[in-house]
Amino acid sequence: MTQRDVARAAGVSTAVVSAVLSPKKNSSIRVAPETAQRVHDAVQRLGYVPNLVARSLAGGERRLLGVFTYEPVFPSDRANFFYPFLLGIERGVERAGYDLLLFTSRGDEAKGDTAEGRKIYPSGANRLRLADGAILFGQEPDKSELTRLVAEEFPFVTIGRREISAGQISYIAADYASATRDMVAHCAGLGHARIAYLGEKDPREQHLDREHGYWAGLEAAGLVQRHDWLLRLAPGDLDAARMSRLRAEGVTAILTESAAHAEAAEAVLKGLGLSVPKDLSIGVLAAPMEDRPEFRRWTRIRIPREKMGEAAVGALLDLLAGRAASPVQRVLPCTLEPSETVQPPAI
Repeated sequence: MTQRDVARAAGVSTAVVSAVLSPKKNSSIRVAPETAQRVHDAVQRLGYVPNLVARSLAGGERRLLGVFTYEPVFPSDRANFFYPFLLGIERGVERAGYDLLLFTSRGDEAKGDTAEGRKIYPSGANRLRLADGAILFGQEPDKSELTRLVAEEFPFVTIGRREISAGQISYIAADYASATRDMVAHCAGLGHARIAYLGEKDPREQHLDREHGYWAGLEAAGLVQRHDWLLRLAPGDLDAARMSRLRAEGVTAILTESAAHAEAAEAVLKGLGLSVPKDLSIGVLAAPMEDRPEFRRWTRIRIPREKMGEAAVGALLDLLAGRAASPVQRVLPCTLEPSETVQPPAI
């Protein structure tokens, strides 16, 4: 059904139908109440549904916010690390009276281009333009696509701090630097004077934020700072030799950038006949990719993921309405959650 069909059934012009279904403040068309009722009756009788894309092309506003993730599977499982972000986004969008458009396909399936993962520009065109603006999240964003979005002045906000050389990006991020400083202070308060750091081999922005917090925390607490106690390697590359060296040099606590690094460190300790936290305390500066009850034994930080999703919606709406100058860049505080894996060092 089209507006022409509705107009014919109601005995009015298509301009009148448009004025009733898409009223504009400055419209010169005045529609009597009884005529408007005939239009609504015809809509109900015919089952007419507006074409949102066509309406947006005419009016310039879709009231649609897009959500795009570079993750290989869209986060529909409640145990997925990224699922709370989506909950927060949905809550923020609903409160604002917008609809949500999820971009869930991978690449250009018509060309069989699925191996490379999700793409914003699968065929050279920005498919996010179906929406007024978009929220992007995921572990491995394509920086070249972010650069194109900035060049096009397409409004978007990333969840997580992202940087490109060609401009600045609006983002909502967790305050990992402050959270890491808090973790260092917590360890120092329990008596740990020598604290090592175990992180990703190829650090991204969020990992560098944690590292900055590590050094700042050591300095604030007056603790020993040694660059060879900061190890950047894949979890599987942590071996007994490295762990034994750290312990021989008096390290009593390790902070890890990921749950995988923490579990790898504990496995190496077990191989040496040692345990956490009796022989070495471990604090985790992240959450696991899957919410597992057994992980709650770890001293860790809680990331405000739902709040970050809501805040991303608010930031995007501010950009769309011109209430904020681009870029919008905010960090939200994390919460330290002490547990059994960080205890006072053995004397």
